[in-house]
Amino acid sequence: MVNRYYYEVVGPFWTPERELVENFADVPFPFHEIEPPTFAMTAQWDLDRLIGYFRTWSSTQRFVEATGSDPVEQIIDELRAAWGNPEQTREVIWPLTLRVGVNQGPTVRRPRLQKNRLKPLE
Repeated sequence: MVNRYYYEVVGPFWTPERELVENFADVPFPFHEIEPPTFAMTAQWDLDRLIGYFRTWSSTQRFVEATGSDPVEQIIDELRAAWGNPEQTREVIWPLTLRVGVNQGPTVRRPRLQKNRLKPLE
């Protein structure tokens, strides 16, 4: 249901730049890629916190501006049924994607800095 909300309900209201997030792996990357470790951000939330989070999305806000209605209402009954006790906290996970690389281009030599040469006081 979260994917349906993200792609179908508020999907048309994401800005075109969101495509960069969706296709992050396809963005040109001029470095030799290194496989990074897996990272994720986690939180313990109750149902109200999760619903509130969906309402912070820019696409949700654009939907509200365009239609005058709250798109979260389209999935709230499904969310409640799936969640169970709304006060129950559950782990919410956001996988974090990294692209790490090494520049294997030619070594750039930096000019050496000359030491300050102070004249002795006379």
